[in-house]
Amino acid sequence: MDCSRKETNLSIGQAYSDVLTPRAQEALEMGCDWIIDHCFENYNDLKDPEHFEDTILGGHLPSRYLHRYTPLFYKQFAVCIITVAWKLAQPKHIPLSSVAEELAAWAIINQAEALTEEHEDGEAIEKVLEKFIDVYFEDLDFGFLFDNAYDGIDESEAAQELGMSSLAFNDWFKPFSDEPSRIAHPYVS
Repeated sequence: MDCSRKETNLSIGQAYSDVLTPRAQEALEMGCDWIIDHCFENYNDLKDPEHFEDTILGGHLPSRYLHRYTPLFYKQFAVCIITVAWKLAQPKHIPLSSVAEELAAWAIINQAEALTEEHEDGEAIEKVLEKFIDVYFEDLDFGFLFDNAYDGIDESEAAQELGMSSLAFNDWFKPFSDEPSRIAHPYVS
């Protein structure tokens, strides 16, 4: 699949041009395009939930929840990917609304890094994307979902005192708050 873009002004990451180089913006745009294209292509192959791990999303989501990923979940998470891509294309920062959107943004960034890994400037792009991660995410608590040792950490007393959001699977699509900027896409509500 050709992920190259027509000659256009980069729209992805324009709100973060103080951190992102044009090449890193291009990488994010390629990551968005690639992952969205593959979400649509893979859905038709998802006849049985046990094949979720073979999809593009299966490679970007916490593996301990593979048994919970259904075709409906797949569609809802794909909507989060598209929503995050839209948010990244806005001229001003729009905060992520849920754990699912954080995971979607993480998937896009990881896909962007993977697509530029082989390029001569791949290492430089990766360093820029690491700085972007520090600016873009309010916290990286969702990362605990990828390590079984931290299962249930969000339910601990320390996490409650720190105001950690729920990382429970059933809460992934729930907005962090009812602020207008945190409204989730209606399809995932």
